[in-house]
Amino acid sequence: MGKTISLLVLLLALAGCSLPGARTQAISYHVLQAPGSASEDSGQAIPTDTRRPLLLLRDTEASVFAQNPRLVYSRAAGTRAYYQYALWTEAPPKQLQALLRQRLLASGLYAGVVPLASGVRGDFQLNFRLLDFFHDATTTPGLARIRLEAELVERGGARLIAQRAFAAQAPLASEDAASAAVALGQASGLVLDQLVVWLSAIQPSSVDVAQAR
Repeated sequence: MGKTISLLVLLLALAGCSLPGARTQAISYHVLQAPGSASEDSGQAIPTDTRRPLLLLRDTEASVFAQNPRLVYSRAAGTRAYYQYALWTEAPPKQLQALLRQRLLASGLYAGVVPLASGVRGDFQLNFRLLDFFHDATTTPGLARIRLEAELVERGGARLIAQRAFAAQAPLASEDAASAAVALGQASGLVLDQLVVWLSAIQPSSVDVAQAR
């Protein structure tokens, strides 16, 4: 009887080692940080003889999958999966919008950049869609990939001024979530800089829009 009880205790102990949650990994939280652009540090003076327009920034559109705060990776083309223990402190669509707003304000193109839902009357509206934002792990250690599209609309006449897609990538230092978060931040900085340069090339002044009406 004693041997039977001892054997039962040993089996229960071994079974306990394989129970879900018996071995856990700490969850890591990552802040999406995009390196500053040259325009943010240039200190270039803004002309005072023209009125700068006011830009309304619509909430970033994204798929339901991309709105999740968990980091995303891909092992095969056409597939996506979540990192199990790595999350963003803010879902990428919302954080990218905040980073874009910072860059637009620093660029000096606009007198103000405010959310569309603020109720303010603006001259132009920027629509912003996040199409891809993931760690491409089809190679080792992989690449951070981001793809988005934007369109600039003149508010008074509901006129589409221009529309364009943007993409950027950055290599990972190692194949892990921390490196993926850093590389995705680097790729974000590149693609947001592209967007600001594009806007500076196509942006009419408020005076030009008023004269065209």
